[in-house]
Amino acid sequence: MKKFKLLSAVCTMAIAASLTLTGCGKSDAGHYDLYSMTTDGETMTMKDMEEMYKEMDMEAPEMYIELNEDGTGKLVMGDEDTQEFEWKDGVITADGEDVKYTVEDGKLTMEDDGEKMVFEKAE
Repeated sequence: MKKFKLLSAVCTMAIAASLTLTGCGKSDAGHYDLYSMTTDGETMTMKDMEEMYKEMDMEAPEMYIELNEDGTGKLVMGDEDTQEFEWKDGVITADGEDVKYTVEDGKLTMEDDGEKMVFEKAE
């Protein structure tokens, strides 16, 4: 019986250590689709952009940010505009520049130089 208690205690500690190392399973990694953009104080949602493109008989380009588990990622703002970067702890670094971001309620928000982009985590 003592062996089972010891084994149980060891397993419990291993699980606790694993959760601690992974931040209790919380990670910002994932695919986030553009939700809205604010430029010069004017906010446009992705739905607004899709309607605008539709009125021009065009399809809205893909716009998303991808945070990979290995600390790399990419920002895609159309077919020809892709920016690769590194990320960790609320900071995205690209071309030597740091941009802070937050994730709350499934939305990733970046603000820099008066511009704001909000992305929603894809399911």
